[in-house]
Amino acid sequence: MAPKKSSPKQAVSLPAQASAPERLAPGSCRVVGRVISVLPDLEPAKNTPCGQVPCRAVVKVERILGYGSAFGKPLAQDQEIKVYFVFTLSPSQRYFPELTTPLPGLQAGDVFQADVTRAVDGAEEKEGALQVYSYTLKK
Repeated sequence: MAPKKSSPKQAVSLPAQASAPERLAPGSCRVVGRVISVLPDLEPAKNTPCGQVPCRAVVKVERILGYGSAFGKPLAQDQEIKVYFVFTLSPSQRYFPELTTPLPGLQAGDVFQADVTRAVDGAEEKEGALQVYSYTLKK
């Protein structure tokens, strides 16, 4: 029997791989949220940014984009949550000019994307237990 001739292999194009989803930091949940209301209460220390302008808001979870490990009790779509915005709900330039990515500020009705984290003490129901450090406005 004659040895089989091997034919040259044809290049097979593989489907373009979707990029792997961005990994989220442990203890965070990426959401798209809508500001329902800005809570008017200020912190007692008037010499801090949150003692001068609001830092808390009621946010409706529009979409959940992912979780980092160890987030704890999951959030639900359409859930309303109280969120503490570490760099205030005002434009960041006034109080935090050193931020690399300035924040435009948020008001009732605004839709944004952010990573929500729990306060380090892990209090589930404590006021301000859910925090946002940075966000982007959605159109």
